[in-house]
Amino acid sequence: MEAFVVDSYRRAVEAASGGKNTVIRDKNGNPSVMVIIPKFKLEDIDSSLGTGTHPAFIVHGKEVPEIYYPKFQNIVVGGCGISQPGVDPTTSITFDQARAYAQAKGPGWHLSSNAEWAAIALWSWKNGTMPHGNNNFGCDINAPYEHGREMNQDQNRTARVATGSGPASWYHDGTPFGVADMNGNVWEWQDGMRTVGGRIWVVGEDGTPMNNFDTQNTKNNNTGWIDTGLCYNNNKLTKDAKATTNCDTAFKNIAGASDVTVPAYFKALALAPIATSIKSDHIWTGTDFTQEYLPIRGGHWNDRANAGVFNLGVNGVRSDAGWDIGFRAAYIPR
Repeated sequence: MEAFVVDSYRRAVEAASGGKNTVIRDKNGNPSVMVIIPKFKLEDIDSSLGTGTHPAFIVHGKEVPEIYYPKFQNIVVGGCGISQPGVDPTTSITFDQARAYAQAKGPGWHLSSNAEWAAIALWSWKNGTMPHGNNNFGCDINAPYEHGREMNQDQNRTARVATGSGPASWYHDGTPFGVADMNGNVWEWQDGMRTVGGRIWVVGEDGTPMNNFDTQNTKNNNTGWIDTGLCYNNNKLTKDAKATTNCDTAFKNIAGASDVTVPAYFKALALAPIATSIKSDHIWTGTDFTQEYLPIRGGHWNDRANAGVFNLGVNGVRSDAGWDIGFRAAYIPR
């Protein structure tokens, strides 16, 4: 089935959002509500990121004009992840399952990449719309009067809330037409980044990070991956051959504590903060440095001030499947 089916649902969504949202159907005809993220340049965000197009909009060396990013945390229907409002997001899935549910939708569909997440987070920071969300048992820690619609409970309090059920401040652009729930609710698996033996790897070509979402992601495959040579070690970035301790600190502290010059692309990929004004979003890395760890972002319903669009966990293995970890399937036409 063609992805961009022009039907009444798509027309209604595009009309209501002024063209900021659209509906794309997967190979089974399942509709997903998507936010159109236009291409932007690094220098438009901040000079410390370098110059040129953000890596999220470069796929195998070719620039794409926009990314279609899922508006809502996904549910699984017919073996495919779909983006719909007002539902309990699918959780308790492994990284490989999440990737498979995304790729099963058809060509161009893929598990949300760290580069895509970072682009949206940086845009929010630049525009002063860092989103609130369900990070304190159904409400926002900094705005307890903001609530989502309860789906289940944890410790006799609200845990997950229905996708998109919070106020406009829970969307990445501060309007109902942005990406919902990037701060809290459930963590989200991301592709295109990992740590192996403590060392940080990102997807790219010839030493240049890109959004090559079709790159194989297995522990023993290095083709299409860049070994950055850096580690998160003792709450800083180092060039140590192997990390010796776990990192568990406010995200904003990584840049100030690092004993290396933080690469501009680390900031562009939200692997190090662009500024110490990122508040208290947190970063965690695993403690077993024989392991491969894969990233999750955003936080969940009781991470409180530690949650946020710059929140990063690189402490889960691909077989982890918690009831606080979900995913999104993004789309770039191929």
